Amino acid sequence: MLDWIFEGIVDWVAGIVTDVMDAVSGLFLHALGTDMTAMEVYFPFVGKAFTVMQYAAWAILLIVTVWQLFRAFGGPVTEAENPWALLLRSALFAFLIWFAKPIFLYVLEIAKAPYDALMDVSLGKEDFTFAGIEEALKNGLVTIVSVSTVVGSILLIILMITLGWNYFKLLLEVVERYIVVGVLCYTSPLAYSMGASKATSQVFRSWCRMVGAQLLLLIMNVWFLRAFNSSVGQFVGNGGALPNGYGSIFLWLFCAIAFLKTAQRFDSHLSAIGLSVAQTGSGLGMEILIATRMIAGMGGGFKTAGKMFGGGSPSSPGGGFTGTFTDRFRGNSYVRDAVVQGGTRMGAGGVAGIVGRMFGGLAAKNGASLTGLSVSSVAARPPDASGMIAGNIADRSLGNYLPHLKGRTLSGTEIAGGHIKTTATGADGKEANLELFSAAQFEKPDFPHTEVTASDGSTWYQIATGEGSGTFNDAHFTGDIADPSRVAEIFPEAPADTTLTSMGDGVLAAHTPGGDCLWYNGAYYEAPDAPHTVMHSSDGMEWYAMQPNSAPPAFADGEDAAEYNCAQFRNSFPEYEREITSVDASGAGNGNFAVGHEDGSATAFYDAARYSTPRGEYESYEDVNGGNWYAVRGEASVERRPVYEDGKPVYDGENVRTVTVESVRYKTTPARYGEPKARGGNISPPRRKR
Repeated sequence: MLDWIFEGIVDWVAGIVTDVMDAVSGLFLHALGTDMTAMEVYFPFVGKAFTVMQYAAWAILLIVTVWQLFRAFGGPVTEAENPWALLLRSALFAFLIWFAKPIFLYVLEIAKAPYDALMDVSLGKEDFTFAGIEEALKNGLVTIVSVSTVVGSILLIILMITLGWNYFKLLLEVVERYIVVGVLCYTSPLAYSMGASKATSQVFRSWCRMVGAQLLLLIMNVWFLRAFNSSVGQFVGNGGALPNGYGSIFLWLFCAIAFLKTAQRFDSHLSAIGLSVAQTGSGLGMEILIATRMIAGMGGGFKTAGKMFGGGSPSSPGGGFTGTFTDRFRGNSYVRDAVVQGGTRMGAGGVAGIVGRMFGGLAAKNGASLTGLSVSSVAARPPDASGMIAGNIADRSLGNYLPHLKGRTLSGTEIAGGHIKTTATGADGKEANLELFSAAQFEKPDFPHTEVTASDGSTWYQIATGEGSGTFNDAHFTGDIADPSRVAEIFPEAPADTTLTSMGDGVLAAHTPGGDCLWYNGAYYEAPDAPHTVMHSSDGMEWYAMQPNSAPPAFADGEDAAEYNCAQFRNSFPEYEREITSVDASGAGNGNFAVGHEDGSATAFYDAARYSTPRGEYESYEDVNGGNWYAVRGEASVERRPVYEDGKPVYDGENVRTVTVESVRYKTTPARYGEPKARGGNISPPRRKR
């Protein structure tokens, strides 16, 4: 029974080793080519500090040149250089310092040809895969060690760890050699500062030899790794057999490990033949120390695993596997750690964390998305600890955190602590620029906005702008009978039995018990001057509900309607005390009319919903329907007006013929309210809470 359990554990460990080796096998060669992309992305400081290196190089070049010129005053005693030749060489190398990086990148382009050629070589049936290597080793060991299953399992795990450990050491060498090339590239101005003087030119020549040797090592990285990969594929296919019949798994294994060791020490071999190469990799003592720490760590790891998976009472809340594991490792945390720029990591630290983040990066490149919990771990944090999620994975994942964006086409997404930006493109091709601010970290914005709820229950202020912003800001109604229930759901503050009809972008026609009016969306229009109430939709958007227009009395047309119109006015304005003799209803359609009195004076009435407050003296009246009106008194006056015939003035000699007309003169006339102005200008972001 114990043999079976031990064998299962060994198979599991061997499977993990081969899976990890398979996952990282092609990653390094494709990512670390003969360009400086990885160097600049992973170490952005070196690119920004390159100018500092150039200035330092010019300073060193100047010091060397001045010193050598000073020595020239000593004559033959000091064995000084020719001053003119020194000055010419200094000018040349000062020029080369300016173009140090382009020159180095051109040399890298030369090395790119053999690098790419080795990468493109097809291996055919010996093509590389680690899958099945543990099975091939096990089958070979069964024929050799058949007395004990435990012995065979122990040999298997030792062989697998030995092979995997040396393979990872070679990968480390590959990365170190690439980093050395990068360091040579971004410190190249310092090498050029040594080339002007004969006394220091040996440094520059040694640097040139090192550059050539390191580029050769860079190319040999492909040769060694692809050769080893083909060997693995060949072994999985034939179990280490040779055509002469003398091959075995041990011979292949020793050859494979020796090949990996040779590849790791190839820089020493090049140095032995006179090439200047940087010595990378750890020595034997460090290797033994690392191996010892790994063995000691395995024991501690099993103890930790026992505590993590079995600690606590399974029946207690948070106990056992479910409680401890989920507390420490939240949803796809390694993918999250691999794509977050800065911030605090969620996953494990150490070697496990590095490997986990490496797999997380691979998963992200292959279309993985972050759970709402992982996005929340960035978005809900303060900015100094959150970091940022951006790029394609941010576009794919934001809908998992903000459900109202699920299924939408997003681009340019940036998720940071308390602040999210993205662009949503609708089916009609119109784009909406969205900015969301955490209600827990920001004050409420002054700009009209909606409030959305994230998957973690947090509230966010959403500001949508752009051509397609209506999808997020606007509300659409048809005015159907079924609308009132929907109106009550979207506009809880609306009067009962209100129906709405969309009139265009950001405008609704409202039919309410108090009258008909227009509602204007705050995201489209500024707050109007006319009387209105601010109506909030269920998602927090402000709508300006205009006050319904007051209806004038139902006046009739024609000369015979004078008495009828006076009666209509009396019925509508019972509080008006003065006697009236006539009604001028010509402006009733625009919300104003006038009534005349016996003394020739008159009073003009203006709808308070359509006209601003008059300047000077006026009175306010309320009609029987609740409408408010401004009443402005006018005094009787006489005017002389020109006489017209056929649209032309009539002349008496040289003067225009006039006629005396009785009229009314008003001291003030109120101005009519204009339509709400379209909202424009930049949006000021809300302030962060202290």
